[in-house]
Amino acid sequence: MKLKALSHYNNDLDTRFGDCILLYDSKRLIVYDCGHEKHAQAVVDFLKRHSTINYVNVVVSHNDSDHTDGVVTLFDYLYINRSNYTTKLYSSLYLKDVKEVLELLDDDRRNPDSTKQNILKIFDKIKLIVEKAQEYNFSVINAEIGTSIESATIVGPKKDEFVNVVAQAIKDGNTTKIEGETVMNAASIQIKCKLNNGQIVLLCGDASPSYIHKPDNYDIIQLPHHGQLADAEIIFEKLDNAGNKLFLVSDNTGSGEKSGGSDNLEKSHDRKAKRIKNTKNGIVELPEVSIYEGGDSITASGIIIPSNQKTGGYGCDIL
Repeated sequence: MKLKALSHYNNDLDTRFGDCILLYDSKRLIVYDCGHEKHAQAVVDFLKRHSTINYVNVVVSHNDSDHTDGVVTLFDYLYINRSNYTTKLYSSLYLKDVKEVLELLDDDRRNPDSTKQNILKIFDKIKLIVEKAQEYNFSVINAEIGTSIESATIVGPKKDEFVNVVAQAIKDGNTTKIEGETVMNAASIQIKCKLNNGQIVLLCGDASPSYIHKPDNYDIIQLPHHGQLADAEIIFEKLDNAGNKLFLVSDNTGSGEKSGGSDNLEKSHDRKAKRIKNTKNGIVELPEVSIYEGGDSITASGIIIPSNQKTGGYGCDIL
């Protein structure tokens, strides 16, 4: 599989384009989040250029708008062209865990029906996406650990982490925070996938760092919450050697003061990670260098780099 992490458009750093990361080969595409209609259009254009792809799998990591706003637009295209594609949606189906949520809440005033209504109200964007997928007769699959998505696998969150997030959302409202992340973010769906060069990538959306387990198992790690410094530092500390990893930052969150994102990460002088690819500076494609022919390198996007212009693979580039 190859990875393409989409960026913002026309140097627009003010619009919150959000996340959209593609994993693909000649026949299969995994769309991990689609946070803006322009990202949806970019995926459509990608499918038109890669006409041999006929399996499209959409993963919605969590309920935030900057991860969901382009999904229905993408679904509209896939439905119109349904003869060309088999489409599946992978998302957290919150209503499946109502019993466990009620047990955790331990409140006799609550019942299953009212709890279901609370869940649908709080996780409204995923509700809309699931209903649209069902209307279009797409397969809708609960994103549980161990579930395969083509050649990728869901690795988080654990069920108790997920149930805890839902219970806190119901109890205190969606502004409740878990380790600094809102409940919307904390239990983002995490997936791992092996790329063409054998490296294993972890995509984790806006997951709480404590919900990211065994990070040393991965060669490439998406830093959660668009590369926010506090989250990134926790990940670095959990690693035996952060300098051996490549970090993906999907930062299309806009330049506003409260947009979050990677500005503080890039300014940090004590950062342990040296190899970072950031979509704020353009589309990121991995593996960066996949084939060597003679003295020249051919990138994953097919661009030939003469040997006298090589940067040593990933090197220490901070993009």
